Amino acid sequence: MKLETQTEQLISETVTVYGLSPQIGVHALAQTANALAAQGTVFSVCPDITEDEETDTDIKNEDMQDTHETSASVSVQIAYPEYVFKSRIHKIEKLLKKACKKYNINLVAVQASANPAVQVIAVTVTGIAKAPKEEAWNRETARACRDIVFVGHAGMDGMLRITEEKEQELKTRFAPVFMKQIKSYGQQIFAPKEIEAAKAGGAFVVRQVADGGILAALWNLALELNQGLDLDMKKISILQETIEVCEHFRLNPYQMISTGSFLAVTDKGEVLADALNNQGITAAVIGHTTDNNDKILRNGEEMRYIDRPAPDEILKLYSGGMNDGRIKKADTPVSGEA
Repeated sequence: MKLETQTEQLISETVTVYGLSPQIGVHALAQTANALAAQGTVFSVCPDITEDEETDTDIKNEDMQDTHETSASVSVQIAYPEYVFKSRIHKIEKLLKKACKKYNINLVAVQASANPAVQVIAVTVTGIAKAPKEEAWNRETARACRDIVFVGHAGMDGMLRITEEKEQELKTRFAPVFMKQIKSYGQQIFAPKEIEAAKAGGAFVVRQVADGGILAALWNLALELNQGLDLDMKKISILQETIEVCEHFRLNPYQMISTGSFLAVTDKGEVLADALNNQGITAAVIGHTTDNNDKILRNGEEMRYIDRPAPDEILKLYSGGMNDGRIKKADTPVSGEA
């Protein structure tokens, strides 16, 4: 939703994330914040909240207010199966409050209730923020042969969520150092600063890679621009950890949620990618728009067309993935603090 005045706009985004991990609320918050940032909201990170900071005391609601105006306001609704203990819901709330404080987001309310209709926890985050009114882009602005820059790593957020949901199983396959490396990527799902840097570097269209992964995002971008695409799959960055986790569960990382990554359209793709890489932000030109409706994805000598978006691969976790003998319910403990 978007309401505009002469000088600014009021924007709203709603995201729902499913799972059993205490971290799912943070993933929903990150996706909401990134969507707001892509539309112009500027976020600030509180310096007193660090990546490694952990506290044994809950962050109270009154502590959520900072000395300066917050970046955005969010409300949260949590629906959970009757078998989930309330300690798990309290953990989700605690992590949400911590993330909101770090990114200067006003947490207006959290409502949680048991719902016999759901099989796993569903966290819905609705965010509202003000942003400067931007010049409207049009199809002429996005005419053919504009560069498409991919920022981030395909499937990384999905890999993190799989690890959170299936950690006990993955520990039997991968070494502790491998699992530690996966968890180190957790802060990268929040990308407001990276989005701001891309816009400052000349991107006139920024779109988050969310449900359905990079392939769904590219399809939707082509429809929005009313242009075709010519892309090089080998230019799409993907972490080795993502590849190995997805191979274990036989999931396609290119069709998996990638919160923290985004597509940027610009007329100077290499300049933008170089500028972002110089700031420590992974970015690469993966192709360009064309003056037809073909959505071409090249992989060396092979060429294929991007299909219509499919359901996100991570949903297969809750039906045993593509492994028929795998236990269907996620192995994250639900009867207490993990």
